Amino acid sequence: MSIPNSKQELRQAVLAKLRKTSPEQVAEYSARLRRLLSPLLQGQMQHIALYAPLPHEVNLLPLLEEHPRHRYYFPRCLPGRRLSFHHVQHAEQDFIPGAMGIPAPAENLPGIQPQELQLIIVPGVAFTRTGQRLGYGGGFYDRYLPQCTQARIIALAMPEQMVPHLPTEAHDLSIPTLYTLS
Repeated sequence: MSIPNSKQELRQAVLAKLRKTSPEQVAEYSARLRRLLSPLLQGQMQHIALYAPLPHEVNLLPLLEEHPRHRYYFPRCLPGRRLSFHHVQHAEQDFIPGAMGIPAPAENLPGIQPQELQLIIVPGVAFTRTGQRLGYGGGFYDRYLPQCTQARIIALAMPEQMVPHLPTEAHDLSIPTLYTLS
């Protein structure tokens, strides 16, 4: 089986497990993972890239209230499978419907250059303990992250997202720091 087909099969299997996870369990996992992340958010103001969660993903939106001194940026999908990140202050009013049903920052919100970001929390479908990441298949973050020369790059994973190994290709980036509950 080809690597892209193996990735797609694994992606579907992990997403099926995640969709069976109750909203209450996702909320509990999210709160615990935010607590693990908290030490990185102490101290000086930072420019932090987050993502708007799908129902089965770790919810980081409470960070805007829990750690308000930072400036938070969220991705907008652009043509050519590219990302731009834009400053969000209020999750309830600053998002519009975006690509693939993912909330995106409104178009009038200020952006940030990749090299200005200091911390990036990357979403994903599945992860290994060594930091390999399986995304949703678009390659958006694989294209964006190499531009983020000053950023610490991390991911947060629920137990259902952890796998022993992933099929990888040359363009797949590993995540240097992974916080998980398993």
